[in-house]
Parts: sequence; structure tokens; C-alpha cells
Amino acid sequence: MTNNVQDSTDSQREIQAARESINDIDHSLVDLLKERFKTSARIGQIKADSQMPVLDASREQQVLDSVGQLDPDPDTRQYLQNIFREILKNSRDYQQELMQKENK
Repeated sequence: MTNNVQDSTDSQREIQAARESINDIDHSLVDLLKERFKTSARIGQIKADSQMPVLDASREQQVLDSVGQLDPDPDTRQYLQNIFREILKNSRDYQQELMQKENK
């Protein structure tokens, strides 16, 4: 019985340490994504000034291909690409929102 309690306590400590690590990673990701949105806004402004469409499908495919090449693990590669699909979609949506605000 004591071993089970000890194992449970050890497991809880390990989980807590891993969660703290995830929290640190999440903070870093948020900082990086904020910077990405700033850059995306700048690109959106250039596109608006040049009357270019927001969607650049070939560029998005390049990003997804690059992300796939950066992850050597085939078990996680598709998940990273899925995350980046959402990042790209949100970047497009943000650019479109900024363009609409500018046109008002």
C-alpha cells in the first residue's frame, strides 16, 4: 500500500513538473505567435497597397512543406502541419480583418 501511495505522489510530482514545462513552452509560443501576427499584418498591408489577394496558396504550401521537413518524426509531422494550417488560416483572417478596418 505504501508503494502505491509513493508511486502516486511521485507521478503527481512528475506531472506537475511536466505541466510547468508546458506552461513555459506555451508562453514562448504565444510570444512567437504575437511576433508572427505583427509580421503578417505588415505583409497584409503590403498586399493591400499592391492590391494583391490575401491568399497565396503556393506560399502556404511552401510553409507546410517546410514544417514537414523540419520534423523528422513521421508520428508528429502531420500534427505540426495541422497546427500550421490553423496558424496560416488565422493569419489570413487577421490580414482580411485589418484590410476591412482600413477600408471603413
